[in-house]
Amino acid sequence: MNGRERVLEAIAMKETDRVPVLPPFQGYWALGQAGISVRDSIDRPEAAAQANIDISERCGFDGYEAMWDWLTMVEAVGCEVKIPETGTIPTMEPVVRTPDDLQSLELPDPYEDYRMLSSIRSMEYMAKKVGDERFIYMEVVSPFTLVGEMRGVEELMMETFLEPSFVEEMLSFSNDVVLDYCRACLGTETDMVTLCEPTASGSLISPEGFNRFSAPYMRDCSKLIKGDGRIAMVHICGDTNDRLKDVEAIGADVFSMDAQVDVGLASQSIGHAILGNIDPTEALYSGTPQGVRDEVSRILAKARDRGFILGAGCDIATGSPMDNVMAIMDSL
Repeated sequence: MNGRERVLEAIAMKETDRVPVLPPFQGYWALGQAGISVRDSIDRPEAAAQANIDISERCGFDGYEAMWDWLTMVEAVGCEVKIPETGTIPTMEPVVRTPDDLQSLELPDPYEDYRMLSSIRSMEYMAKKVGDERFIYMEVVSPFTLVGEMRGVEELMMETFLEPSFVEEMLSFSNDVVLDYCRACLGTETDMVTLCEPTASGSLISPEGFNRFSAPYMRDCSKLIKGDGRIAMVHICGDTNDRLKDVEAIGADVFSMDAQVDVGLASQSIGHAILGNIDPTEALYSGTPQGVRDEVSRILAKARDRGFILGAGCDIATGSPMDNVMAIMDSL
């Protein structure tokens, strides 16, 4: 099997020649390894994509992240951001301070926004280069997390209790933004779209809140992605042991789980493919190659035989040693 075939078979819950490996979020780490700044990656998406191909080939991954700027819509809707030298682009100022602010927002055009367009170009480039041999995927911010960036996470958490109707108004807008961007991305040959939802972590919102404010909107996005014949993956940061069945009900094809999730419990609770969940901090960033190998052995001992994909629990942090990341494949 080549890498693409291996991942597709695992997602179909079929037997594979070995456990497939997706990072799954290595884009910014690879840029750091290649010495390419975040700004330069936006200005030169083809060069950034080639750097990611080169690093991913060296690591032996079965699939490549073709777009890593998952928060691109945050700036497109009007939030103030700061582009760092390395790593994810943070939000500095929200755009919705009052309900009136929400009414003045306009849906961004993915083909007019510079970051959205750059990401589309990197996906197109990578698909042409390795699309037949490697599984190609990208990620977008999910509607609930986008609202948290637009409004501020602390304010959003309070308003899920005090002003739930306002939260739902913001979600209606953000859902349209995400769906529009997904439609544009589906115009490329990407195999999978990942819905990133860190604000739905168990440390931030209850299962009840998750099922009201997060899951229905991820379900909409997943339906769009799958309706186009692509694969949908959900990634939620942190501890989601208390909502695994709720995650399965979203209807995605893959659940990417963070290091806090029990692999054995997820294997028993979720009927579709799961991905995880090497600790990106303790093992990959600050650990040793032997520590990574030990971590992989522990995970594989608890994971089921079919429908399991090995990868990090979250982003491979910029600065994680190459030897540690390469130890993932050494463990198989």
